[in-house]
Amino acid sequence: MLELLALSGNGGLNGTLPSSLYELSNLRMLYLDGNDFSGSISQEVGQLILLQQFTISDNPITGVIPSTLGLCKELELLLIDNTDIQGTIPEEFCQLKNSSRQDYDALYIKADCYSDYLKCDCCDVCCDHNTHQCFQDNQDNPDDSGAKLQENQTYDSTDTIARTIEIKQKIESEVLQRGATFYEIDFDDPRYLALEWILNQDEMRVPSDAPNLVQRYVLALIAFSLDSEAWDDDELFPSWFSGEDECTWYNVSCFEGRVLALQMNEYSLKGFIPPEIGRLESLALIQLQQNSLHGVSLTSMIPLSLPPVCKGCICYYSVDNST
Repeated sequence: MLELLALSGNGGLNGTLPSSLYELSNLRMLYLDGNDFSGSISQEVGQLILLQQFTISDNPITGVIPSTLGLCKELELLLIDNTDIQGTIPEEFCQLKNSSRQDYDALYIKADCYSDYLKCDCCDVCCDHNTHQCFQDNQDNPDDSGAKLQENQTYDSTDTIARTIEIKQKIESEVLQRGATFYEIDFDDPRYLALEWILNQDEMRVPSDAPNLVQRYVLALIAFSLDSEAWDDDELFPSWFSGEDECTWYNVSCFEGRVLALQMNEYSLKGFIPPEIGRLESLALIQLQQNSLHGVSLTSMIPLSLPPVCKGCICYYSVDNST
C-alpha cells in the first residue's frame, strides 16, 4: 500500500482533493505544497491515522482545518501557510502538541496565523497571509521584538525536522526488529534512549544519509542495553558517547570504517544483548566473556554478511560464562 505521495512544486496540479486520497490507510507522507489544489480538506482526513507529514502550503485551499485531524496522532509536520484556510485550529489538533512526545517528536505547525486571519494557539511559525512574511511564536510586534524569521532560521528548523524524521524512518526500516516502530516503544526503552542520543546529544550530529548512522545507533543501543560500573570509568566507556568517530571508541575495532570487533571481557556487564547487534554487518569478532548477560540469541547476533577482510578466516562469537 502507498506510504508516500510527493507532488510538491508542480505548480499546475489542480482540482479538489479526492475522497479516495483519504482511503490510503498506510499513507505516512503527503506532500501537496506548491500546486493549484482547491476545495477544502475533508473530515475524512482523520482516517489517515499513520500520517506523519502533511504539507499543503502554497495552494488556494479553502475552508477550515477539520477537528478529525486530531486523530492523526503520529503527525509530526503540518505546513498550511499561504493558503485560504481560515477559522481556528481545532483544540483536538492542538492537543497533539501537548502529548507525552519527546521534544524531537513534537508536532511542528506553520500556518497563516499572524494577525487574525487564522487563529492558532499552538503554531510554531505564523505567516502573514498578505505579505507572506513569517514570524516565530506569533509575536505581535515583530519589528520591535526581532521575532521576524530570518531566511536561514527557517531552513535550520526545517532541516532539523527533516533530519529527525528521516533518521527515525531509516532506523525503523533498517535496524529495529520485528517491524517495531518508535511510537510503540516506551521512552525508557534502550532503543528509544539510543535514538534520543543520536538526535539530540551526539556531538557528531550525523546526517540521515551518513554511512555510519546505523552502526553508530547500534553501538549506542548496546550501551543502553547493558548496565555496568565500567560505564563511569573516565578511561573506558565514556568514550563511547563522545563526538568522535565510533571506530575510536574503547574496545571497538574497525576495518575501512566498519565495525569489525567488540571486545568487552570482564566488565561486569549486566542486561541483554539487543538482537539489533546483527545489523553490524561487518562484525567478525564478539568477545563478552565473564559478564552477566542474558537474552542472548545467537541467531540474531550473527551479522547479515561478512567483511572482505574476514572471508577465508575464522570469525568468533564468544559469550561464554555469561548467564
